Amino acid sequence: MRSVIARDPCKIYFERFIFMAALLIPAWFLNGARVFMVSAVSVGVCIAADWVCCKVRKIPYDFKDYSVIFWGLAVSLVMPTSIPYVLSAFSAIICVVIGKHIFGGKENVVFSPPAIAAAFLIICYPSEMLYFPKVGEIMPVFGEYGGTLVRDLDNTLKLGNVPSYSMLDILMGRAPGAIGAVSILVIAVCAICMIIRHSTSICAMLSCLGTVSLLAFLYPRIDVTPAESVFYELTSGYLLFGVVFLAAEPYILPKRRAARIIYGIVLGYTTMMFRYFGQTEGCFLFALLITNALTPGFDTIIDNLLYWKRSYISSFESSKNDAIRGNIKLTDTQEIQLPEKYRYNTPPIDGKVKKHRRSKKHRGGDSDE
Repeated sequence: MRSVIARDPCKIYFERFIFMAALLIPAWFLNGARVFMVSAVSVGVCIAADWVCCKVRKIPYDFKDYSVIFWGLAVSLVMPTSIPYVLSAFSAIICVVIGKHIFGGKENVVFSPPAIAAAFLIICYPSEMLYFPKVGEIMPVFGEYGGTLVRDLDNTLKLGNVPSYSMLDILMGRAPGAIGAVSILVIAVCAICMIIRHSTSICAMLSCLGTVSLLAFLYPRIDVTPAESVFYELTSGYLLFGVVFLAAEPYILPKRRAARIIYGIVLGYTTMMFRYFGQTEGCFLFALLITNALTPGFDTIIDNLLYWKRSYISSFESSKNDAIRGNIKLTDTQEIQLPEKYRYNTPPIDGKVKKHRRSKKHRGGDSDE
């Protein structure tokens, strides 16, 4: 079976962009055509910023780099429909300049660029990022919004209150939230399609959601049943959208399957710790940035464990079997062979002390003295 790591990243990003664009359709029915303008501004500025950065760095611009349009659409979908166009463009610039080019290009990406841009706006512009239009109120494409902005389910759970929306309304997206984060059923369908197309990592996705579900079941934040607590935690904030579209990017995801499982567990655990003890909202974005910084270590851990198993456990079992069969004789002193990983370029030791004769010049100098 093909892995998301084994496929061409450009094709993966293009497929992820197509699936993610489907989230604009339910958002259009809920809040109007402004969602298309916010996304268009973000994607357009991302492309322009990438072109400018390539010119400044004197490198060729890659027209087939679909990661840029994917990041532009992703950062717009984690914003409210009421976000000013200026902030949408500003976030796109942060996404490309800081998220991509400051680290040397797409193949050297360390942190999720949309998470960097969205987290920056949450810290600097919380009133624009954390207030959302009411469900069913159409936002004007241009002009000011005359309605009242409200908070989302993430804020309700943070205050310890039970959401007033029914579970069906939450699944159908009839709850306030970011443009692409509220359509739970559409996100779930996109996740299934991406798993079939090998455009995402099922290991990272299930391990993250499983960790969140386990902690929510054992330690509910609100006065509901454990099953209801799991439902509210999975469907609130940016969690489901982020796990499906942001966490499993080809340039960030660990290479080994076991490392991706650890990656998902750490991401889910960090998200819940932010929710339990943190004071800010949008916890998943900050947890994702922390986990991205630890990602290279996950592959290193698995590589070292496999090397230790291959070099020590396997060799011990082989020597044990040989001793049982009588092929080798165990004595009190055995020669120790260091694995190749720990062999250093040292000269051989033969146990002899060699005396070097001094040259005539040195002997003559000694006699003159």
